[in-house]
Amino acid sequence: MSIFHNLFRSVCLLAALALSSFGTASAAVTPDSKPKDWPANPAQHKVRIHREAADAKQTAMIAIAEAAQPSQESLRNATEAAERNAPLGLNQSKKAPLHAGEKVWWYKEQLGIRIPSAITADAVAYYSDLVEKYGKQPLKRYTQPSSHLDYHASVKFHQEFKLGDKTFTGVNVVSLKLTFAQNFVATQTEGMQFQKERTVILDAAGKVIHISGDGPTEALILAI
Repeated sequence: MSIFHNLFRSVCLLAALALSSFGTASAAVTPDSKPKDWPANPAQHKVRIHREAADAKQTAMIAIAEAAQPSQESLRNATEAAERNAPLGLNQSKKAPLHAGEKVWWYKEQLGIRIPSAITADAVAYYSDLVEKYGKQPLKRYTQPSSHLDYHASVKFHQEFKLGDKTFTGVNVVSLKLTFAQNFVATQTEGMQFQKERTVILDAAGKVIHISGDGPTEALILAI
């Protein structure tokens, strides 16, 4: 067996083990492997959305936080950062359009999937719809395809809240956290995973006074 053949097998095995660390890959792909037919299987594509609110007021606060759009500046900065950090010749991402007044929460696409600059209600709906669509698709893949969305939103009142070098008094803090992963669904040999968090601070009247967390998102892409 050639040195190249051994190296290829080793790389495939390491990639599969890395993917299996977040519960997706089940076997390494060897040079003689062939993709197989996988029927549609909703059980392998999970959506978990939990908005934790004690009353109607807190429900409204979460809705306000999710409706807050990222600024054009944050979208532009995220796009520029992605371009600077992309390895030479590997920047295959598609930029998001920057049009004032539109609900653009993503700043690029990779593997045909939007990468978020901010967590909004539209972003949550996008990934939820994507995972549900994946569950309805029969696919031809080397290993079992899967995907999941986990989203949690909560509200807490703070008499005093410190964030970086800023201090806020008498505010409601909405915390948003989204995790998305797809493995061998968008393509035959690639998986993607990322996590995004956003903190939205509201004053006593329910007005957004500060947002933290908008910007570039590190999307881990592993290939077999």
